[in-house]
Amino acid sequence: MSDLNRIRQQAAEWVVALQEAGADERARLQAECEIWQAEDPRRRQVLEQIQRMWQASEPTLERRRKRRRQLTGLGSLLLLAWFGTQLPWAYWSADYRTAAGEIRAVPLPDGSQVVLNSNSAIDLDYTERARTVKLVRGELLATVAKGPDAPFQVETRDISATALGTQYTVKLADTYSRVAVQESTVAVTAHDSGDTFRLASGQQADLNRAGLITRSAAPTHRPDWANGQLVFNNTPLPRVIERLRHHRTGMLVLDETLAASQRPPHFTGVLPADDSDAALALLSDALNLKVKHFTPWYVTLSQK
Repeated sequence: MSDLNRIRQQAAEWVVALQEAGADERARLQAECEIWQAEDPRRRQVLEQIQRMWQASEPTLERRRKRRRQLTGLGSLLLLAWFGTQLPWAYWSADYRTAAGEIRAVPLPDGSQVVLNSNSAIDLDYTERARTVKLVRGELLATVAKGPDAPFQVETRDISATALGTQYTVKLADTYSRVAVQESTVAVTAHDSGDTFRLASGQQADLNRAGLITRSAAPTHRPDWANGQLVFNNTPLPRVIERLRHHRTGMLVLDETLAASQRPPHFTGVLPADDSDAALALLSDALNLKVKHFTPWYVTLSQK
C-alpha cells in the first residue's frame, strides 16, 4: 500500500471513530487525531477532504442519526467514490453489465453465449456480416455457435479476437487485454499495429494496442469464476484478497502487519465468487483471521 493510500485509509478510520464516539470519549479521540495529523501535513488535508464529503451528504440531523445507525459516514464516502471512479459512463450505458460479485450468463441472438465476470460490461453489434461483442469492462467467457457467414469476434480497447472455434476468455485490464483459449483456435489482432497471430487451446496472450506483450500457457478447462467459484491452491493471502476485491463493492484491506509480511498465510480451497461475505467467513475460519466491518463497503482483515 502506498503512503498516500495508507493516509486515506487511516483518515477514513478517524472519520468513523469521531463520528461514532460518545461525548465522554470524543475529546480524547480528537486530541489523538490532532497528534496524528501533526506528524504529516498531508494527513490534515486528506482528513478535511473526507470530512467535507461526509458533511455534504448529511443535510439534516435526523438523517445523520439514521445513517449513523445504518452505514456510518465512511460507508457513504466509499460508495460515492466507488460509483464515481470505478464505474464510468460506458459501464452504465452498456447493453449488458454485472455488479460486484455478480456472474451472469447472457444468451446471444445467434445461439452463442457469453458469461460476464464480476464488474463487467459488454455492448453487442450484430450485423449480417459480423457478430461483434465489445468488452467495455472486466472479463467474459465466450462460447461460440457456428456462423460461417458472420465471424464472431470480441473487441476491446486494444485488440480484436476472432473465434475460429468455440470457447475462449477475454479480459480487459488497465494496460493490456488478455485472450485465453479453452477450445479450438482464436485469431488475435492488435488495433494499432495490425499484427495478427493465432492462439490454440491451452494458450493465452497479453496485448496492448501496439501488439504482443507476452504469451504463456493457459488452462483448457472452463474458468472457475464462470462456475461461481474462486479456486485457490496454496495461494498467498494477498493474492487471495486481490481476487476477492474484484468480487466485492468498496474496500477490502489487509492490516499493515499482514500486508507487509514476508511469509503471509497461504490458502487452499474454494470460495464463492458471488457471496463475498461468505467467502470472507470461510477464509477467516481457515486462516484464523479477524474480519472487521466498519461498514458494508469498508472491511479489514487482521491476524487474531
